[in-house]
Amino acid sequence: MSFFYAASNNESAKDLFEKRTIYRGTVAGSVEYTNLVNFNFGEKFFYGRTNRLFVPITLNESTLKRRSFKGSQDNSAVNFVVDAFEDMAKQYNKCADTGYIDPNDTYLSRLVVHNAWVNPHTMYTSYLTTYSDSLRDAMIKKARNVKNFDEFIVELELLLKISAYRFPFTKTAFIKSRRCPINCSGLVVEIADLDASNDEEKIAKFIESPNWEFYVNTCRSFGFMIDQFVPWRLVADIASTPMLDYANKYNFDTTDYILGYGYGPVANNYFDKFKYHLLNLYNKVAPTSFNETYRCGDKTLTRKITPQKYSVDYLSKIYPETYFIKLYFKLRFLEEESQFEDFEKEMIVDDCLEIYESHNLGTAIQIFERILNKPFDYRGSLGYIKEYLNAAAAEGS
Repeated sequence: MSFFYAASNNESAKDLFEKRTIYRGTVAGSVEYTNLVNFNFGEKFFYGRTNRLFVPITLNESTLKRRSFKGSQDNSAVNFVVDAFEDMAKQYNKCADTGYIDPNDTYLSRLVVHNAWVNPHTMYTSYLTTYSDSLRDAMIKKARNVKNFDEFIVELELLLKISAYRFPFTKTAFIKSRRCPINCSGLVVEIADLDASNDEEKIAKFIESPNWEFYVNTCRSFGFMIDQFVPWRLVADIASTPMLDYANKYNFDTTDYILGYGYGPVANNYFDKFKYHLLNLYNKVAPTSFNETYRCGDKTLTRKITPQKYSVDYLSKIYPETYFIKLYFKLRFLEEESQFEDFEKEMIVDDCLEIYESHNLGTAIQIFERILNKPFDYRGSLGYIKEYLNAAAAEGS
């Protein structure tokens, strides 16, 4: 066990806190460059996974450059990120060949990609499978046998009130949670495959490398930030001039244009699957049958209960669309660290349902997510949005 740096997450909380503090100080003091970034701090945590209004987004996969990086098998990233990295790797090779940098450094002499983009939709599907199993086990442990969809929703809400902030149910919340890595942005390239909890190894193989300062400086000149806590993780700075020069080749000439056209809001596409996910979870949770005791006069009797079966079409027939919209809004409030009072939540939901009725579902969900995710005065903002939509509708009529 290292005296100064953590070798894993298996040390005591006190030791981890003290050693991680030492690590942060060592990294911050190694070179004074602004591209050495703590992506666990504040809004930087959401980088590449939310837009400027903090609404969760996912990459438009048509922007991926689907050819292998040199030295890797199947990694890809956003097209301009691949171009920037490959040019940087060529410069690195020249410097190593000429002896300008140490050519024998394991990671910082020849840049080789070990990891890059990960598919957030595949990750969410896998996560939801495990999550559903956990919810089913929790209901079984509490002996909560559900007979129908209504009872299931009641039990689901009770469980999510406790767990949803740390373990989100919707894909919208999953994308901006700690369950989904920054790699899903397509802006990330990793040049090593090491244990991110091992600070001792980071110090030895990166921070103390004779090529470290050259590495940080070169990354900056090509528009890459470096994750302080994962120094082999390069993150494209889409606000930097060098990276925007590469992006301009693909007609992404501004940061806003990249976020607006290279990505799309998660919620609008996800809501189409929301009903299916609920039904799949219900089918997993509801037992084939169970015995229920009941009183009949002074006798206690037992009867066999067979839970109601549903299809998506049947659910859509017995529950209006507004039921699932309101349920989605309700679960999203549970997933976010919301400061809204109950009456404020009701007002937001009512106003967004009004927008749904007067405009369309996509607009209603988009506005709801803007209100929920961004820390501003939601009442004034919602009023402004409603006035804008009403004015636009009147102008078009």
